[in-house]
Order: sequence, then C-alpha cells, then structure tokens
Amino acid sequence: MLNMDIETLQAALLFPLADADVVTEDVLRESVGQSVVALIHGVRDMAAIRQLKAAQTDSVSSEQVDNVRRMLLAMVDDFRCVVIKLAERVAHLREVKDAPEDERVLAAKECTNIYAPLANRLGIGQLKWELEDYCFRYLHPAEYKRIAKLLHERRIDREHYIEEFVSGLRQSMKEENVRAEVYGRPKHIYSIWRKMQKKHLAFDELFDVRAVRIVAERLQDCYAALGIVHTHFRHLPDEFDDYVANPKPNGYQSIHTVVLGPGGKTVEIQIRTKQMHEDAELGVAAHWKYKEGTSGGGRSGHEDRIAWLRKLIAWQEEMADSGEMLDEVRSQVFDDRVYVFTPKGDVVDLPAGSTPLDFAYHIHSDVGHRCIGAKIGGRIVPFTYQLQMGDQIEIITQKQPNPSRDWLNPNLGYVTTSRGRSKIHAWVRKQYREK
Repeated sequence: MLNMDIETLQAALLFPLADADVVTEDVLRESVGQSVVALIHGVRDMAAIRQLKAAQTDSVSSEQVDNVRRMLLAMVDDFRCVVIKLAERVAHLREVKDAPEDERVLAAKECTNIYAPLANRLGIGQLKWELEDYCFRYLHPAEYKRIAKLLHERRIDREHYIEEFVSGLRQSMKEENVRAEVYGRPKHIYSIWRKMQKKHLAFDELFDVRAVRIVAERLQDCYAALGIVHTHFRHLPDEFDDYVANPKPNGYQSIHTVVLGPGGKTVEIQIRTKQMHEDAELGVAAHWKYKEGTSGGGRSGHEDRIAWLRKLIAWQEEMADSGEMLDEVRSQVFDDRVYVFTPKGDVVDLPAGSTPLDFAYHIHSDVGHRCIGAKIGGRIVPFTYQLQMGDQIEIITQKQPNPSRDWLNPNLGYVTTSRGRSKIHAWVRKQYREK
C-alpha cells in the first residue's frame, strides 16, 4: 500500500478514461474538482518521458523539448503524478503477461530503461521491485523460471528455518528490552539474479536467500538490536553495511549484516526504524504532504521539494550516463535550464544564467518593473546573482514601477533573458512616448 490521498486515488482511477477521451475534462472538473484534473494533466504530460530515450535519430524537435520541459515541471510541481505513472506501468506489465512476446519485451525494455531507475531514484521500493521482477521475467524468461523453481523447491525448509531463527531472535530482543518487530522477508527474483551476476555466485552460495528484517521503534534500538545479533551469531565483516550512517543516494537507510545462523547457514538481516522502513517502501510517497508544507522527516516543505528536484536530476543524469538519453534533450532540458521555486513553492523553468530580475519579469512585467531587491532563502542577493537549481526566490517590490535603464546594459549582467529585456524596452519606449 502506497498510502496515497483520495485525490491521487481518484486521478489514478480516472486517468485511463480521460486519456481515452471517454469522459470530458469539464465533467471531471465538475465531479472531482480541479486538483484531480491537474493531476491527470501531470500524468498525461509524462508521456514525454519516452522522448528522453535515445533513438535512432540524433536530433530532436523544439516541440519534443518543450514537452519534456513541461513533463519535468509537472513532476516537480506534484510528485503524485509520478507515483500514478509508475503504478500505471506496473499495471500495464501485469496486463501484458499473456500478450505476444514482442509486446511484453517492448513494455519490459521501456520499464527497465526508464521507469525502474526512476522508482529506484525516488526510493519507492514497492513499485521498484515489482517493475524489476516483471521486466526480468519478460526479458530473461529462462533465468526467471530457473530461480523461481529453486526458490520454490526449498521454500518449506527455508521458511521453517527462518521461523525458528526469528523466534529465537525475538526472545533475545525481549530479554534485552529492545522494542522491535522481527520477521522473515521475501526475496525478489531479480535482486537474487543481479547479485548472482555481480558476485559470480551460484544460487547455493548466496548469503541473502534467507532474509530477516528487524524494524525498531527508535534509532538506538537499531544499534542495540545489531549488538544482540552479533553477540548471538558470528557475522561476516565483508557483508556489513551501515546505510543509516551513510545513506544511499536515493535516501535509503538500513543496517545490513550477514550472520552464520544455526547449522552454519547464512542469514541476511536488515535493521531499520519504522520511519526508515516506511521511507524504503514508499520513498517520496511517504512524504506526500509536502504540498501543504509539512514533512514526515521534520524538514521544511521547501527542503523536501529541493530534495525531490535533485532526485529527478540524478535520475536524468543516470539515464544520460548510461547512454539512454538523447544528448540534445539532456542539453536543452537540463544542462541549459535552471529550475527554481516561488515563495509559494511553485516551480519556474528559466534559462541557465538567469538572474533575480529575469525571474521577476518571468512572473509578471509589473513585478519586474517594481522590483527593488531579491532574497534567496531569506538572504538578500545582488541583481547579478545567477540563479541555482532549487533556489527559492522572493522578490522585494515598491509601489511604483521604476526599472533602471542600466538593467539593459549587457555588460552589467542584470538581465540575461530576452523576455526580461523586451519588457524593459517596452516600458522605456512607453515612458518616452508619454513624455
């Protein structure tokens, strides 16, 4: 369960109908409201995601670039449209299970190259694992069946072993007054195969086919639980990772350790708090209330939005580095643009090198004309300041418009966009005519 709000559920259910023009936008707006319609628009804008992928051609139209920019703005403005799109792709992979092979392979390749990496970057484990397993099943059916068969053959013995292991561990936790849930956890076929490939291991040599998770009340309980585990069982030092102290790039936090359980069998153990568990399973969906300026992690709404923007930028960089993104799209959408926020949290797309005055004129010509100063994150900055990705900008205005002619001097660097310069020129010409 992704624990999404009612608007997200409504948009997810109605999107297929809206996309197929079964129901009009006016009817939707009247029945469920503008917020849901805006979400549906955001999901529809994400169709441009396919234009991120490198194609046979090495050129891209301005319309494609505009579509991708609009998609990114929709993604940053309300992450819920991304969650809906990812869930829709999972549903699509389920639906093509009995479709012709070429259709399954096409859907799986798209998800492998684009959607699974996006789910990973956003830390939405629930959707990531399902996307990856379905893709692996369709792209490598023989390997999928082989691992599934091996897991099934030993399932009863493995479950009995884990049951006894968990029972003993729970008792030890209780004796030490450590508040935590302990349970066996399922292993995903794709993750098993990936580890076999990465470490050149046979199925029998894997450490984490037998897996246990400890979900503690508090952070100190996590390390207390780790101490209990390492006291009762010998651990393998090379298999220990503390992602609590050193989180993964997507924000994932857990302590990973592998121990030798009864009979010398290896058991992989993950230890995390309840909040870390929720974050690992839901990712950004765990903090959907950031639109209202709240956050499950205690950060400000703006910090959440900057973190969200950075995750999206990291995802596009990952695609570009792997050769999956058309270079021209990367240049025109990401390298040559800067995405900043208004005080209300709305995202604004500007050319790289833009200044506070460019931002002011982008908002409205009257805001630019009356601008006398600017703040970034509450700090006064000069008009020549070049806006950085994720900046939150507040424009200070006076009552009467009074733009300076100096703003038009290209050597001073006050205004860099043609939009800002044209609005200042228009004001100057108007003043000249009135005189």
